[in-house]
Amino acid sequence: MTQLRTLLTTLILFAFPATAWADHRVTLEVITEKGLSITALQEWTRLLNDKGADSVKLRTGRDGEKVGIEEVNLGRSQSYRVTAILGRDQTLHMPDGKRFTKRNLGELPQWFQRIKVGGEDELMRQPESDGMTRAERNEVLAKLSKPLDFSTKDQPLAETLGAVRELTGLNFSASPAMIAQVKLLKAKDELNGYCAGTAMAILLRAHGLIVVPKREIGGTVNLHVLPMAASDDGWPVSQPLKQSPADTCPVLFQFIEVEINRTPLEKALGAIGPRLNTPIFFDHYKIAQDNIDTNVDVRFPKDKTFYKKILDHILYQAFLGIDLKVDEAGKPFLWITSAKRG
Repeated sequence: MTQLRTLLTTLILFAFPATAWADHRVTLEVITEKGLSITALQEWTRLLNDKGADSVKLRTGRDGEKVGIEEVNLGRSQSYRVTAILGRDQTLHMPDGKRFTKRNLGELPQWFQRIKVGGEDELMRQPESDGMTRAERNEVLAKLSKPLDFSTKDQPLAETLGAVRELTGLNFSASPAMIAQVKLLKAKDELNGYCAGTAMAILLRAHGLIVVPKREIGGTVNLHVLPMAASDDGWPVSQPLKQSPADTCPVLFQFIEVEINRTPLEKALGAIGPRLNTPIFFDHYKIAQDNIDTNVDVRFPKDKTFYKKILDHILYQAFLGIDLKVDEAGKPFLWITSAKRG
């Protein structure tokens, strides 16, 4: 199938094409401060070889010289000349303020790679804790805010992710073992009409998986599919409410007369759910982890009350809880998960 073929090129690490940066050259010119011994200069010449620069030159500095990066356009490729300063304390000062000593020289190849891929702009980025700037994060959010226009329930998860990729333009990344695992799974819920980010998070969580957007060197953002325990940065199953619960989902607070006598939970939810006009999704992973029986008999005394109170009461009898959540576009849904602690 077309979507499955798409996935075969989607769930892999999308490395940067060789033509994008492999031909770019970086030369390193190190200005040495007075007072460094010949032995130190020889040692640093050896240390800086094979650290990512295509050529390395050390020389004595002149008054007024500064660190810097000079870009030379050579047609299809660029050449970057990096000027650094090696201080008397044997600290290498780079143009972006980064400092290298003998202890952290192992980070230097990645530093040079960033220049080869994106030049000085890449080097001067100021990402936040998740590796993206605010503008980059907003761009990812915009792409993941596109609603699904296809059915998901009981569909092969691999095909569903392939369709998400086509919708958002964001590529997936996963290990060979993860790719093999995903190909065996099916989507457990119908998320048609919900935004790609929330839909993807719910469908993957059902199988103990998460997706972590990660900006690669050079600007590409890939969606990394990982086991849930591998990261705390998985895309969330919902976004913060922008309105009060009553404004977000008014029907939850409508009053009705109710009485439930020894009725299986799933049957009770089946009777209430259609009246809410708001989809209900189960946290399949957490419910299974806590070994919760979702079809125990529940009761509710005869009363006139609102739907949210009814749901809270009957779900609590099965050690479950319910939360009102919204997707990236503010579309509401109800999320049933384990109420067990620990």
